[in-house]
Amino acid sequence: MGKLIAILAIVIIVIAVFVIYAGITYPRVTANTQVSFTVGADKRTIAFEQPLLDDKAQIQVTIETGAALWQAQILNGNQIIWEHSAAQGEQQSYNSGWISLPIGNYNFTFGTLGIGSLDATAMITSKGGFW
Repeated sequence: MGKLIAILAIVIIVIAVFVIYAGITYPRVTANTQVSFTVGADKRTIAFEQPLLDDKAQIQVTIETGAALWQAQILNGNQIIWEHSAAQGEQQSYNSGWISLPIGNYNFTFGTLGIGSLDATAMITSKGGFW
């Protein structure tokens, strides 16, 4: 009877560790910003932190209205970790692949240049190795 209780306790502990790890590393939004730019060049920078145990990030940009050339970057200090630029217009979206992003503090910069205006939402989602 003692061996059965010990085995059951080990199984419960293993399952609990697995569930806790899965919950901690589940994909979640680490940065979200809405931008509204008028004609010309403009940019917005927000700081975000890559959570403990997360090693990947995905960037999603949704253009709500307008059309202009835009560029998004993730920077660690002055070093560019990731960047993408596009000329998009009405109701378009962009999703990056999952990029490797070690734990740390980063800046996300979203900027535009053009003769048109642009309203957009930019979001960064992070996840851990299990997912």
